[in-house]
Amino acid sequence: QEQVKQSPQSLTVQEGEISILNCSYEKGVFDYLLWHWQYPGKGPAFLIAICSVMNEMEDGSFTVSLNKSAKQLSLHITTSQPGDSATYICAASAGCSPATWTQTCS
Repeated sequence: QEQVKQSPQSLTVQEGEISILNCSYEKGVFDYLLWHWQYPGKGPAFLIAICSVMNEMEDGSFTVSLNKSAKQLSLHITTSQPGDSATYICAASAGCSPATWTQTCS
């Protein structure tokens, strides 16, 4: 696991608005950067990931972008819904892709 720093630590999502979460990382050796989300009383669940050789990945209303020069990962939530209110967690990983994400680094 890489060391990552998330900003803001918490975010209140307003319905219909665009919300942005940022995550910076210090080390550069990784294969994937991931976002998880967690509802109160539940465990973290995989949300979206991006391969280190990519710049952007989109899945529905979620877009994750990677700025390698700034060492920053951003999660954009477009047209936020009430169900998007959760705790978002970023992480970096070296090695195999998450089992719930089939895209490979190539």
